[in-house]
Amino acid sequence: MEKSLFYFLGVCLMVQLVNDYTSNYTEYVVIGILTSSALWYGYCFLIKPLNIQRKLADVGYEKYFTENQWVSKDKLHQIRAMMRLRKKGALPPVYPNGWFALLDSDQVNINQVKYVAALGENFAVFRSSYGDVNILNAYCPHLGANMAVGGIVRGNCLQCPFHGWKFDGKDGKCVEIPNNGSNVLPKSSVRKWQSHEANGFIFVWYHVENEEPSWYPPRVKEISEWAYRGRSEHYVNAHIQDIPENGADVSHLSMLHGDMALGGQYAAQANTSLWKIVGTHKWKAAWKVEENQKHVSILDLEHKLEILKKFTVFKMNVEAHQIGPGLVVLNFKTSFGPIKLIQVVTPVEPMIQKVVHRIYCPLYLSLYGSIVLFMEALMFERDVVIWNHKTYIEKPLASKQEITLLAHRKWYKQFYSNNSHNFSFRKETMDW
Repeated sequence: MEKSLFYFLGVCLMVQLVNDYTSNYTEYVVIGILTSSALWYGYCFLIKPLNIQRKLADVGYEKYFTENQWVSKDKLHQIRAMMRLRKKGALPPVYPNGWFALLDSDQVNINQVKYVAALGENFAVFRSSYGDVNILNAYCPHLGANMAVGGIVRGNCLQCPFHGWKFDGKDGKCVEIPNNGSNVLPKSSVRKWQSHEANGFIFVWYHVENEEPSWYPPRVKEISEWAYRGRSEHYVNAHIQDIPENGADVSHLSMLHGDMALGGQYAAQANTSLWKIVGTHKWKAAWKVEENQKHVSILDLEHKLEILKKFTVFKMNVEAHQIGPGLVVLNFKTSFGPIKLIQVVTPVEPMIQKVVHRIYCPLYLSLYGSIVLFMEALMFERDVVIWNHKTYIEKPLASKQEITLLAHRKWYKQFYSNNSHNFSFRKETMDW
């Protein structure tokens, strides 16, 4: 919004300057500027996929930066201070077992390596010369160099930038030590993580008990056939379970998501708003567990937008499949056609989650697909405001209408095991 405002002011200034010096041609210049602007915004919404990015300090803290007691001008410092004081409640374990997205597929090119810290681990994610994705522990067992920072991809191997040791991406074993002849030290290997690339993401299998995968993220065939219309990325200060739990918490929809999306993050809290008068989102939802796949739950959602309490537009049905603890595939059936939205949630820290959405639709729905992603991001940020400041109530006072929320918690427990890591507060990790 701020960029658009500055752009508009810049155009006005340019028009004034042109008017001062070339008054005879002002009309043509204005037409040219407006035409160029229309073409640019048309390109952004019709051709160029959206890329909405929100960092930890961007959503849900605006009011507190001016009203709280912290004197620091550093937003991140203020947030970390608030995190220290926030009552977190009796949290479930912080890293569930399952598949988690570390990166978007298009973020790792051939012969490229990326460093990712997540799930309490440090990963070197690289794409081999042959196009395959491999994930190894980032730190070289020789002297501890981070192989994802300056490491070199050679064939299917990752070479340490410090002393040149090479590790095979297939099993993590050291295959070459420079200046050591053909000798490779016994047990010279790094951990190889199981990976799976699907639906525009690179997934890693995380299981604290080191169990083998019992299921895999399914491949959505439409993704390879439809147009990619963009992504959104948010960082949320919450426990991972809070985010998928939203799907089973059907009673929050009318309160938090009833006002029009364009009303912004705090629309529900506003006493007076033009958007409250213009329209209201209406929702019906039902949550259940997939009978034949215990790691899958399904949310059936009906939506319509009532304008001025007279007209109904934007009807859609959404079937959301929660697959494991960190993946959701949303199937939209709209008045204009079908849309697929993929959501992934990955714990960056125990109480910081990275949430990414990628949207796909038939080519003729390109504009509508971009609009849906934009509106979905606005609605999602209303939840972020709540998540960033809530505590976890182990035994909530649930009404009869909220029985599905309790059922969801019971279902989600399957992703924890005996040795799952619990949250522990360490002061030094909160001060950076």
